[in-house]
Amino acid sequence: MKPRPTRIPKKIHPLHHARRITGLTQAEFARRIGISTMMLKLIEQCRRPLTDRVKDAIHLVTGIDPASWSKKRLQSTLGHPFNHGSYKWWQMVCQDENESAPKRVLNDRVKALELIGNLMQKEKKGVLWEHEFRQFILKTVQHYHLAKPLAALKREIEQSGEKWPEEAFAAPKTAGFKASIASAALKSGN
Repeated sequence: MKPRPTRIPKKIHPLHHARRITGLTQAEFARRIGISTMMLKLIEQCRRPLTDRVKDAIHLVTGIDPASWSKKRLQSTLGHPFNHGSYKWWQMVCQDENESAPKRVLNDRVKALELIGNLMQKEKKGVLWEHEFRQFILKTVQHYHLAKPLAALKREIEQSGEKWPEEAFAAPKTAGFKASIASAALKSGN
């Protein structure tokens, strides 16, 4: 039996060319934008649509303006056509943001969480919020494959004598959650 030749699609999606500019393999690029390698292959073959969420993820990785996907040429958000040079500029912008943004916004985010937590407590929805927040943390850790880096960070923090926020990283517990909701409902009913 003769092996089947590789089928070349009639139309190649601009994402294929954009990914080639980055120098990343399909697997590396898919991991960076948060989709499966198979989904990326299907998009590049024009067999799956490019969703808004994926366009946003591609923008964060490459700097391609999400609005330019419907145009003839892809544009960088830095104001130039997307090419190797604009991608390198985008990498420099991202490097700077990756270093400074977390420090810059950390206090604001912690304060926002504190305010939301206090409001949820006043509204007697603290248990629901805690459960949803734990789900958010769990999804974030899983989506960005942070389990191993977090384990290393936990060891490092505990070795330095500091306390690891075990409760914040605890996975949502369905049975405990239901019991807490029942308890909260009984308390609010009185």
